[in-house]
Amino acid sequence: MSAVMEKLRERWKNPRLRIVLWASLVGLFFALCPTANSPMEDLIIAARNMVRSHRADGRIVMVLQDDRTVAELKTSEIGREYDARVADALLKAGARRVFFQWAYTHTAGPQLDGELAEVVARYPDKIFFGVPGESTEQHYNYVSSVPLNSFGGQKAAVSLAAMFHTSNMGISLLYYSNSAAGKIPSMPAKIAEIKSLPDGEFRPDFSIQADSIPDVSYIDVLNDKFDADVIAGRDVIIDPSAAAFGTTRLLLGQGHVPGGYFYAIAAETLRNGIPIRLGAFPALILALAVVLTGMQRGSSLDAKRVVALIAILIVFPFVCDMKLVEVDVFPAIAATGIALFRMRSLDKLENAGETNAGSGLPSVQALRNQNGPADRILVALKIRNYGAIIGSFAQPVEAQVAAEVVRRIRISDPDVVVYHEGGMYLWLSSIRSPFDLMDNLEGLHRIVQSGIQIAGRDIDLSFNCGFDSEFDRPVAGRVSNAMQASEEAVRNDELVYQHDSRKHEAHWEISLLTSLDRAIDNGEVWVAYQPKLDLASNRITGMEALVRWSHPERGPISPEKFIRIAEEYHRIERITRFVLDEAVGSAVKLRRLGFDLIVSVNISAQLLRNPGLPEMIRASLQTHGLAPANLMLEITETDRLDRSSRTFRMLQSLVEMGLKLSIDDFGTGNATIDYLRYLPAGEVKIDKVFISAMENNREDYLLVQSIIEMAHSLERKVVAEGVESAAVLDLLKRLRCDQIQGYYISRPVAFDDFITMMGRRETLRTG
Repeated sequence: MSAVMEKLRERWKNPRLRIVLWASLVGLFFALCPTANSPMEDLIIAARNMVRSHRADGRIVMVLQDDRTVAELKTSEIGREYDARVADALLKAGARRVFFQWAYTHTAGPQLDGELAEVVARYPDKIFFGVPGESTEQHYNYVSSVPLNSFGGQKAAVSLAAMFHTSNMGISLLYYSNSAAGKIPSMPAKIAEIKSLPDGEFRPDFSIQADSIPDVSYIDVLNDKFDADVIAGRDVIIDPSAAAFGTTRLLLGQGHVPGGYFYAIAAETLRNGIPIRLGAFPALILALAVVLTGMQRGSSLDAKRVVALIAILIVFPFVCDMKLVEVDVFPAIAATGIALFRMRSLDKLENAGETNAGSGLPSVQALRNQNGPADRILVALKIRNYGAIIGSFAQPVEAQVAAEVVRRIRISDPDVVVYHEGGMYLWLSSIRSPFDLMDNLEGLHRIVQSGIQIAGRDIDLSFNCGFDSEFDRPVAGRVSNAMQASEEAVRNDELVYQHDSRKHEAHWEISLLTSLDRAIDNGEVWVAYQPKLDLASNRITGMEALVRWSHPERGPISPEKFIRIAEEYHRIERITRFVLDEAVGSAVKLRRLGFDLIVSVNISAQLLRNPGLPEMIRASLQTHGLAPANLMLEITETDRLDRSSRTFRMLQSLVEMGLKLSIDDFGTGNATIDYLRYLPAGEVKIDKVFISAMENNREDYLLVQSIIEMAHSLERKVVAEGVESAAVLDLLKRLRCDQIQGYYISRPVAFDDFITMMGRRETLRTG
């Protein structure tokens, strides 16, 4: 029992569920209280009736005791002697039956009674008299008197009982009234010849136009000045319609009409079938069910639910009206209206609470409010100098800073939603692989290093990133992990730090270093290959070998991280030896398959001071049988090179071995014009920070153009890194770039996948 109560309390915390509950109570009140419901329901029904408005079938004719009748007879007390003559004339003209809206329950003398009695006797079961219903303590609807026996008595009686709705805006009629002698059928039920009289009341179909019901003046019938064809074969209702009688009532949508028209319309309704009363609950239950399916924020009035509510509250009652099924929709309208209004108001409040007022971006709280897991990596980017940047401007610039940050994030991770809180930006990345994400964040770091412009001023952003990839946990629980990882990256001066709930130590570089050799031996460290496309031949002519580490506990470790640690502790030789051996062996395997590619391997500047480097390379080439010309060494971190004769002799000896040299990351750090002249390299690789921005940045475009022209003038080939779109590829073609490399061609892939890609299409088509 306690578990059930706890579950109920937990659900009660949901504000939208509480809104639906209170709205349901309002709908229930209107459904169970006809007095409160009927005015609005009558207006809604009247609106539907106006849309469905149609003419009467003409099987009932009204004989009106109109103003002309009263004027010519010079009295409003029209006696039974006139009724006798009118009834006789109508029945002689072929009327099926005649219905008076009054009953002669008391004698007026032998002569007056005799005339009418004689006509009634002459036309048995053809003349009926309406008697009013009344309420007593014993009976809800009761007829206490009937016409005189000479006028047919109970057999000739029909009930005029009616139920007027609240505010007199609608009316329901009964099928019968009770009397001391039994059931008295109502006038509509008698006209419609209902054999088995149902209990209760019904709503006439007031879409039938009252003014389309044929009518004849009472005085014209009395004077035998009427068209008998109008009467023949039809039921006749004699109605006191003159203003002196005061019998007109409001018929919504049709104005004030004499009371007899209500009975005529009701009779035609019953001729079409017995109405079925469904009440308010079907529409109420269906509408609330639709509302309950929109409990998520922003979904209460989406397209599907709007269509569903229109079907329930508008189309459904229209169909029911045509099928003579009575439904009430105002309780459903009231309940759904309240629920939707309150939910929309709550949406606005929550949206306001989940929007960063300064930047206009969704707040981190909005991310915390997301329910359930998400199979995307959650990234947190922390700007270290955020407070200093914002505080250095007199005017608010938070929105401009946010816009610039988001624009750069979306360069390679488009369409992501970025959440903002202070100097922290978070997003669920569409990049699936942690390795690729690390590459992406490194590229983002290079882009941001070029600075951004805010309010006409150039500012420098310094940031670190953390990410969480535990997809099985709810997003709300991963937010703090990603943010904590970014803080850890700041403390450790790392660009990227991955959160791992199984390891909480802040400093783990030493353990990482000690496990590096073992990781190489047991296959955790492996080599990925990224193709290089020759633009002139439109063929893949090379590939770059890139080291990767899949840690069994921490998952993918950024190459930037473990290579930095390896260099710091002078362990870079072991990694380079492993990558070199794997790359040379892979190149030989490709040659055996018919693919003659040049393989590129990154060489740290630190190794250029190692006299054993040439012998290490020579041994690998001889072991696998690869010609030196098929191996290119990409010199990384050229800003750490010196011009000592020792370094220069190393480069010269490598070239003399027949190896090719490439200047990596050209344009960043010190890898500029001086190194292009100084290093004996035959290839220049333009850093991707310039390539990725050249499509939209004229300065970067001109810089790339200058590098290509300058390199060609010095007889160097040019490789563009980071090509991610066809547009950039086309620009590089026009600039006569030699080769390209980047995600547009392929991401770095395992060797088996590289072979599959090469086998699938020997020639890579780019357009």
